[in-house]
Amino acid sequence: MKIVGKKISKGNVLLFFSFTAISLCLLLILSAARAEHRNSQSQKGLYTGYQKGFSVRNSEDGDQWAKVIPELASRHDNFVIYLPVQDPDIVMRGMCVQGEVETPPMLEGKYFDFPTSWTDHPTMVVGKQYQKNMVRRTGKMYYKYEDIEFEVIGIMGEEGESRINQMILMDFRSALRITGINAEYILDTGKENSLTGVGQDLYGLFRSPAEVLIILEQGVKPSVIAGLLSDGSVMRTLYIMTLISFSLSTVLVTFIWFRFRRQLFFACTLCGYEKRMERLEISKRFYLAAGTGFVVGMLLMIFISGYMTDIHMAVSDILIAFGITIGLGTVILFSCYGIHRHSSTEPI
Repeated sequence: MKIVGKKISKGNVLLFFSFTAISLCLLLILSAARAEHRNSQSQKGLYTGYQKGFSVRNSEDGDQWAKVIPELASRHDNFVIYLPVQDPDIVMRGMCVQGEVETPPMLEGKYFDFPTSWTDHPTMVVGKQYQKNMVRRTGKMYYKYEDIEFEVIGIMGEEGESRINQMILMDFRSALRITGINAEYILDTGKENSLTGVGQDLYGLFRSPAEVLIILEQGVKPSVIAGLLSDGSVMRTLYIMTLISFSLSTVLVTFIWFRFRRQLFFACTLCGYEKRMERLEISKRFYLAAGTGFVVGMLLMIFISGYMTDIHMAVSDILIAFGITIGLGTVILFSCYGIHRHSSTEPI
């Protein structure tokens, strides 16, 4: 086959198309998974789906959380306690976060961690919609609410429409000062198997006369088939199965590619090349075809994302896809190389 007057091996053409397909499929998987995660975040309002509502009643000690939170944080690595602040116009929550249960997309600044969410310094993370109400002063951002001036450490949200754009989060102690300790809360651990343990410790750490009303039960673990067929997982499963099919076909294409390299193997043997130099020469040709295929796959993905508004390709997607493509290509190359060399040296 000739391209721009230069003869291109059929094996190289087949290898190029194989890695174009693999790269495009990988980028689709990563972009679709990220889009699914963000849509889920928006629909659930930053909850993970593994949360439990509870209430505190009859507490006469307004500082009781100061005894509970540090002890709870020393026992568990990941949890968030939300304290909804009733406001007819704004979705407002106080929060204390330990670990990384759920992190929204950030447009500026940073999200809450344990020191910034469990602090005496009024602190906020605001949704994109409310950044116009902020005041910037001495290199910092501030938002005033209930006559309290909060330092804004980050702006969360997405460029498109999202419920996250319309939310405001504040540090836990500031929310307590507004609502009081006797209120409704949400415990979110991000994992079903840890929700009961954190909830039991939370229940046990409150002392009389305060009482925590929380119902803890073991959920039913969904089957593998149910998980694969759940909402949002079907397309990801389809992409993964397609990627596996492309990978298996690339193994076959690589064997065909080696057959077109027989003259190169013969020349290396005739010239007395060491095995290391032979592998280097083969790898150079293989990675050239694979790398060109990746670039074309990436350009196709850019074209597709321009027409499909739900799919956005990030730099992180390109880097991850490139790493997986090179890793997968390396495994295929050296596995097929070893089998090919072994079969070619066997006596007939």
